[in-house]
Amino acid sequence: MKINITIGGSEKSGYLNIDALKDLEIRNLDEYVDPAECFEIVAEDIVDYIPKQELPSVIDNWVSKLRHQGTIIVGGTDAFEVCKMFSQNSINLVELNTLLHGEQSQGWDVRLNQLTLEAICEELEKRGLRLLKKRINGFKFSVEAERP
Repeated sequence: MKINITIGGSEKSGYLNIDALKDLEIRNLDEYVDPAECFEIVAEDIVDYIPKQELPSVIDNWVSKLRHQGTIIVGGTDAFEVCKMFSQNSINLVELNTLLHGEQSQGWDVRLNQLTLEAICEELEKRGLRLLKKRINGFKFSVEAERP
């Protein structure tokens, strides 16, 4: 089984698509999948919307669903890159606030957590995952890790 976790994003063919905007639970996957059942979990641009204090338990839940040699892809906004762009005058104050806190024009688009590539890598490594790929594109990060 492969899972794509999103908040109003596009669906992926061949995946169980779990969308928070369709009132589906994204923080705890217990109702969708058994432990060690997933070959892949994709959670791009999700961690920004999970409160800091909840993030460790959410990652624990997601990782528990991975098979051995299963992969997880986690993405979000890199706070360091956003602040660097702001300090270099590449973005203005309005753009800084939007990138860190969301548009806030819709009820769901409020970012509750700011992370860096290094911070999410540390969270995944703490759980025994092996990092496969780390990428930053502009201010967006993506990390792919494998359960040994």
